[in-house]
Amino acid sequence: MTEEEDEIRKKGLRALRLLMLDTSVQPGMKGWELKRRLGKGYTDALKIATMEADRIGLKIVTVPDEEFPEEIDRARYVLQTKEPLTDPDYGGWLRIEEAAALAILIIELSIRGGVIQRDTSEKVLNKKLPIWRIKQILEKLKRLGYLTEEGALIRKGWRAEVEIDEPGFLRDLVNASST
Repeated sequence: MTEEEDEIRKKGLRALRLLMLDTSVQPGMKGWELKRRLGKGYTDALKIATMEADRIGLKIVTVPDEEFPEEIDRARYVLQTKEPLTDPDYGGWLRIEEAAALAILIIELSIRGGVIQRDTSEKVLNKKLPIWRIKQILEKLKRLGYLTEEGALIRKGWRAEVEIDEPGFLRDLVNASST
């Protein structure tokens, strides 16, 4: 292995460690953050990090920036498991009623073509939760990236797209309700 290859490998392992750390509200790191920490060759380091992550059952997902989807420096790189997590201890960032509200909203968004009115979502959730709690939950889900709000319309956020296997979730839901 040449000195240059060894340096890229070290940068790749460092990139993997950086992606494993929980440094902000949102998981992963932006390309410009990795570039600042690793230098110009951060894209080569990401390739090495991807191979190393694959060996241990993880994957690196690239989430393009909504405004500038072609710019890799603005993309977010997120480390995820290849297989869905089934242990409830891994879901500590959402309380049970927040996770349930997110599940209900994912179902509603699927039924309604990916868009739902905010007042409609509040009415759906108000069957089980008080309105003050619904407002808190919606704000938290938006802050974490699970939902986006444009005017009075709610859509799935980047994090829901990346972390939730929607077809599998809906399939499991249908199978559970038929038993």
